[in-house]
Amino acid sequence: MPAIGARITQYVIDRLGVSAARADELRRSWRRAYGTALRGMIEEGYAFDLDDYLRYVHDIPLDGVIEAQPEVREMLLALPLRRAVLTNSNIEHATRVLRHVNLLDCFERIIDIRALKFTNKPDPKAYTLALEMMSVRADEVILVEDTPVNTRPAKQMGMRTILVDCPPSTDADVCVARLLEVGDWVKKLL
Repeated sequence: MPAIGARITQYVIDRLGVSAARADELRRSWRRAYGTALRGMIEEGYAFDLDDYLRYVHDIPLDGVIEAQPEVREMLLALPLRRAVLTNSNIEHATRVLRHVNLLDCFERIIDIRALKFTNKPDPKAYTLALEMMSVRADEVILVEDTPVNTRPAKQMGMRTILVDCPPSTDADVCVARLLEVGDWVKKLL
């Protein structure tokens, strides 16, 4: 995420013609107000090419940044439920990352920002669209997330929520320090 954040800031500098300090300030304010910088630029009427933005901000190296963990794959495949990815990025980036860490085939579907009609987490509309696409009710879902602001609306909608690698928060039903703890918690929540 730090690499993507830096790319977003650089995109704002290059494409919107603002200073580095202003670009970083805008990126942070958009994230707070809208959940993502992309949504902020859309909502505030900036003229830019969506595909160019998505290509640019996700053009980051993966080697040495994120690596496959066979134990994560094993945990996912042992979960007795359907699995999908809900992401504020595009499907190309999600597929690239999942393939890189050997997890692509662990998921039935990737629901990306385009499938969500550019409505992103934490907007409840994004969750509603995802639920419809998976043909499930909120109370049938366990959302695993790494951002507290994204678990809050999901929990309010009736999803059970697990927050990973974040300080304890009332915005989730369960907070775990490591991703590998998710499997045991999912089984408990089931």
